[in-house]
Amino acid sequence: MNDVERAATEVWWMDLPEGSEGPVTVFVNGRELTEGHGLHLDGRRIHFDEPLRARPAVGFWRQVMLFIGIGVYGDLKGDTVDVQFMRAGRREMISDRRAKATGPKPA
Repeated sequence: MNDVERAATEVWWMDLPEGSEGPVTVFVNGRELTEGHGLHLDGRRIHFDEPLRARPAVGFWRQVMLFIGIGVYGDLKGDTVDVQFMRAGRREMISDRRAKATGPKPA
């Protein structure tokens, strides 16, 4: 995978819903990350210490092949993220959220 392809699938941050607050716990493919241990918070934005993998886009011809039942090769999986946070004094959870690519790590 070259640098352009890698940057197109890297996830360095994701936003929390409006009104959310800490403490925040994130599970990436079932592995727990907490503030200071794999992530840090900047307002409503979660920044990851290591990049996550977003699911790559499936192009037109791959979609056609999948539709007619022909297998598609390559890595079509991305990381799955579950997020626990507080909002209005209650613990809430976003489950099975697909990571979306953010491009290269911010400076």
